[in-house]
Amino acid sequence: MNQLKPVHVQLGALLALALAAPTVALAYGERDAIRDCESRIRSKYQISDLRDATAERLQDRLHHYKVQGLAKVDGEKYPWTCEIVNRRVADIQYQGRRSSQGGGGTPEVVPRRSGEIEVRMPSGCTALYDRDGQLINRGSSCSQSDRRRADDAADSYFREQGRDSGRGRYEGGGAPPQLIAGSNGEAEVVFKNDCVVYYDRRGRRTNVSPKCQGSQVTKADQALRAYRREQGL
Repeated sequence: MNQLKPVHVQLGALLALALAAPTVALAYGERDAIRDCESRIRSKYQISDLRDATAERLQDRLHHYKVQGLAKVDGEKYPWTCEIVNRRVADIQYQGRRSSQGGGGTPEVVPRRSGEIEVRMPSGCTALYDRDGQLINRGSSCSQSDRRRADDAADSYFREQGRDSGRGRYEGGGAPPQLIAGSNGEAEVVFKNDCVVYYDRRGRRTNVSPKCQGSQVTKADQALRAYRREQGL
């Protein structure tokens, strides 16, 4: 009988290790909570650039975490929060913008009986144009990309209807910038590299974005002068 004791000891030790192994494999921590929350944010809101996420384990129950971080959309950062309960995403809070490149990607043009049109972007940005294609107003959340795409959608709509949008264009060589005139008389000249030159209602330049080069400012001035001549201003 004494010869069998070592065998029983070895089998007992192996059994203890086998029972302990699943516990290690199923461990869940802060990194797992962050991973699950970020995965849900990406799938639900079509956001790819997530950063600065942190997780805090709460002691009221097993595997309860509060996770928070930032989403970067069109150059701006927006906070989000997430709650994990028993290794599952229980709640997500995000009130920021969605990517203007996601969500199906196509602007929606909604004509009105008055002849005005509303352009709705996938990101939630909206822009309103009068029957001549002039910008009336747009949402404060609209990014530069939204503005350009909404203007292009409006131009395309008016061309299909056999009407020119009447918005000013640069008359000269090279890729023309886009002139956006508001109903208050102020204007912006926008280039494809996100250079923007701003003018007041009298045509005076008021601001220039950091991406603008000197030649672009000159082209913007020319575009605005041509537009004001066309409008008889």
